[in-house]
Amino acid sequence: MSAVLTIVLATLSSAITAYVAHLISLPHFHLLGGIPVGAVLIGVGAATGVAMAIRLTSNYDVAGFRIFAQLGGVSAYLGAVLLDYAVHQVGGHKTVPGFPDVMTILNYMRALVDAGAAAIAAQLPESVKFPTPVGVWLGVVRLFIEVLGAVVATGWAISYFTAVPFCWRNRRFFELKDVLESSNVGAVQEWEMAINQRRPMEARTLLARVRNAKVAPYDRSWMRIIIHQCPICLAARVRIEKRRRTAFGRIRTAPADELQFDAVKGSALLAT
Repeated sequence: MSAVLTIVLATLSSAITAYVAHLISLPHFHLLGGIPVGAVLIGVGAATGVAMAIRLTSNYDVAGFRIFAQLGGVSAYLGAVLLDYAVHQVGGHKTVPGFPDVMTILNYMRALVDAGAAAIAAQLPESVKFPTPVGVWLGVVRLFIEVLGAVVATGWAISYFTAVPFCWRNRRFFELKDVLESSNVGAVQEWEMAINQRRPMEARTLLARVRNAKVAPYDRSWMRIIIHQCPICLAARVRIEKRRRTAFGRIRTAPADELQFDAVKGSALLAT
């Protein structure tokens, strides 16, 4: 169910984003000639579907969701460029867009590269001139920055839309360190107490017990631990949730506790 919902919502958000981006000429919109504002907005729009799927299915920003969102961001950017190309074909020598030949595609790519180089040159003093090979290189770099901007923006959007903590000290979102599901409720409570009391060695032992208590298909209720941590200052947020399987096989999730750790307690958490 989670995978199907993610595919459907991600596809819809990427398609809608690509079409809207094409309508308002967003793919190649920059500030100061090089900041890919348009590509960033495309990445944010494409990531919205994956973020909705994460919320609706009570999941978190695991690697699979992030990779899928990044693919959606790149697909939305390329989709907008392809729509621009189709309009360029219709407005050019072809009345009905057909299967493009190689030279037409290369000429269109060269036009994009030249436009990128011209946008960068417009930000420089008129006395600054660079040769054609340098201009081509700058145009290619600008296109690469656009794609990279879409990819990076999807990660920011997923973190923001799914309420991942932000470290203002280091100006970055926390990273998902671990997601654990355990049927040993007592071990989870003891681990929580050991972390709060800064007993990392005991917490490590208890965490092993938590990991070993795998959730079986017949278990009616269990606990889930979600750990987000800043990789630099080691501050962390730990969420503990209760999960319950209903009679129809659906899984309901309810918050049990949320712990905010500073750098000192976070280092103890890292030791587990």
